[in-house]
Amino acid sequence: MKISAITAKNFIGARDVDLKLSRPVLLICGKNHSGKSSIAQAVRMALTGEPSRVVLKKEYKQLVSDDAEVGYAVVEHDGGQSAITIPNGSHEQAGSRRPSELLPFVLDAQRFASLDANERRKLLFALTGISIGGPEVVSRMLERGCDPAKVDIIAPHLRAGSDAAHKEAQAKARDAKAAWRAVTGETYGGVKAAIWRANAPAPAGANKLPETRDALSRLDQQIEANTGTLGDMTGRAKRAAEQSRKLSELREKAGKYARIADKLARDEAELKQWEEKHAEASRCAGPRLPDEPTYDCPNCGTVLRHSHANGALVEFTPPPPVDHEAAGNLREYKQAADLMRRSVENGKRDMGAADAAAKTLAEIEDAGLAEAPNTGELDTLKAATDDLKQQRSDLQKAIRELEDSERAAQQADNRTADAAKHHGDVQQWETIAAALAPDGIPGQMLGEALGPANGRLVDSAFSTGWMNVAITSDMDITADGRAYALLSESERWRVDAMIAETIAHLSGEKLLVLDRVDMLDIEGREDLLFWLDELASSGQIATALLFATLKALPANLPDNIEAVWIENGRATTAGKIKAA
Repeated sequence: MKISAITAKNFIGARDVDLKLSRPVLLICGKNHSGKSSIAQAVRMALTGEPSRVVLKKEYKQLVSDDAEVGYAVVEHDGGQSAITIPNGSHEQAGSRRPSELLPFVLDAQRFASLDANERRKLLFALTGISIGGPEVVSRMLERGCDPAKVDIIAPHLRAGSDAAHKEAQAKARDAKAAWRAVTGETYGGVKAAIWRANAPAPAGANKLPETRDALSRLDQQIEANTGTLGDMTGRAKRAAEQSRKLSELREKAGKYARIADKLARDEAELKQWEEKHAEASRCAGPRLPDEPTYDCPNCGTVLRHSHANGALVEFTPPPPVDHEAAGNLREYKQAADLMRRSVENGKRDMGAADAAAKTLAEIEDAGLAEAPNTGELDTLKAATDDLKQQRSDLQKAIRELEDSERAAQQADNRTADAAKHHGDVQQWETIAAALAPDGIPGQMLGEALGPANGRLVDSAFSTGWMNVAITSDMDITADGRAYALLSESERWRVDAMIAETIAHLSGEKLLVLDRVDMLDIEGREDLLFWLDELASSGQIATALLFATLKALPANLPDNIEAVWIENGRATTAGKIKAA
């Protein structure tokens, strides 16, 4: 970034600053409270829009100079400009060039050292264009032989960083170990898992089960044949027994024919006697009128009854006198006649049945009697069949045992295969976890990111004669091997300046803003100015802004460096010139 002009009005201590840059390096100097740092912060806010000295936009009013309502800062660069207005915080940028996300680290040299390890690591990756969370990491995992399917599973976690993906891969490996334990019932161990086999029953012989099934099939056929023969013989025995029983019943019925006929003749004679008695008694007893209600006429007392013809009331005529003795015997005769009539009917029925039995018996005997099987043969066949069934039961038991053994062997094979699969998953996830561990791909990529940065820091140390600054793989900053925290204030300033220049160089911004240059002694300032002059001469830096508290403008500056004096928030060239 090449800055050509800086304007700041009513911006904290910079009340009226209008600077035109004619050389790559501008030294802005003055006494304390002259407005130098205000210019540095105005440049920073104009270029980035980030607040300075305050946190919230509503506090921007505090950045406006006393007795003023509005302040602003404008930085002209690369044919365009960046500006900010306070207190409304309006930030504008015009021109084709937009500052990168790394710009704040060249505007504030101490910013990198204030980051934690993860933030420093991310910045270095961004600085060198290495993406730790994208396709590059996936490609490197595949190059290391990681399982592609599992790489696809872990890839989305890279968006949260390699550490998150590393932890996810470790969790997947633990899950695979738990699955292995669930299958085996044992504690997982890499060596054990590689050779683990499930216990299986001793093999029963390759053809044992088929041979036993064939034997059972033949036995079933024999039992089926015997069962058919037994069914036929049993049926014949049953039919012969039924026929014998039926013949016995028929003979018994047919044998009663003469006795039934004799009784029927007696019953018929007696029935005839009772019928004659009943008829005689009926004549003597007179006609029998049906019992029916009668009514007395309320007017004349005549007895009335209903007519059988039409139901009208007619005069009741009493029946003629009845022979009460004959009438009394009539019921008895009728009952006796009915009883004998039924006896006759039963006799006729029984005689018909006896006659039918005799005919059926004759027909069966003429047709031939059923022949029952030999009892000894039937018993022998039953015994033989029962023995075959016992043999079948034994074979079925043997088959179940063989099938159980075969099933147990298959289950053992399945458990062995499942355990091997889970062991493979453990190895694959651990391979991915190792690849994503800090000393794996991230370490490799970090080394690639650190290489250019540390190489540039070596060049800077050579050019300045200052300490050898390095950024370790743990993201620690060291100078001549000493930790950053153990350095003096002026040593830290040198370290911060070299790191900021490294960022400016690797990011392509070619811009460097260094405040508090007066932190260095005279020799250190000379080293700084000749270093920046060399960088400017070689085109490695486009603009460098230096801010220093001095008593007067310095004399005999290198060709690429100019100086301006700030006093009461205004830029002049009237500072007393002498060696600072």
